[in-house]
Amino acid sequence: MRAFRTAAIALVLGAAAVAPAFGIAAVSVFGLKAPEEISGFTLNDSTNFEKMKPGDGYGLDYSQSGWKLDVFIYDLKRAAIPDDVKSAIVRAEFERVRADTFLAQPRGIYAQVYLRRNFTIEDSAKRTRFQCAAFHLTRDGAKPQDGYLCVTSWNNKFVKLRLTTLADSNTEAAARNHVLAWVPVLWGSGSRTADEKPEAKKPAARGQAVHHAPPARPARPTARRAPRCPEGYICEQR
Repeated sequence: MRAFRTAAIALVLGAAAVAPAFGIAAVSVFGLKAPEEISGFTLNDSTNFEKMKPGDGYGLDYSQSGWKLDVFIYDLKRAAIPDDVKSAIVRAEFERVRADTFLAQPRGIYAQVYLRRNFTIEDSAKRTRFQCAAFHLTRDGAKPQDGYLCVTSWNNKFVKLRLTTLADSNTEAAARNHVLAWVPVLWGSGSRTADEKPEAKKPAARGQAVHHAPPARPARPTARRAPRCPEGYICEQR
């Protein structure tokens, strides 16, 4: 079985999630500089699946205390991948890797795999950036785990984030924040308003009179008031 497909199926927490993380040197994947630290996670290792099987891309191994994060960037040898998580191609890839997760049970990696629910993650401009699924995972003789799988598209590639941690009632909120931290990494700090463009001024039609607003009168100087010192504080006197 291909190494990438094995990595896609196995939602294993692993010892790295509970042991101290040891960072590695900076890694660039398809033009993306992988952050050495992000949202409390430290980059531990990277794997070149592309060398073994073109289209399988690269894997990035992150961890922090109690959490494991794997990031996969790949294209499956597709010529074009829309930069829209709601497109048919990206949604089909999300459904494919979500279905692969259930194969962990018949292969003996987990005793039980339950899909809790599907959800999306949006940026501050309300644009959907990730399609996600939440899983409950159990293994014989081990504590239950929560797993989260999120898929998006970037720079003509698929990007898959896989998080695992010990099961708890509030892990989804933390997982959402960890995934949101990748929005500025993938699309830049200004990407959240990238669809908003300033309205261009239309030139006046030929022969149409142009009315100019009268110059504004200078504002009258106002007397400066001494700042009020809040109760319970000692303020510097000037």
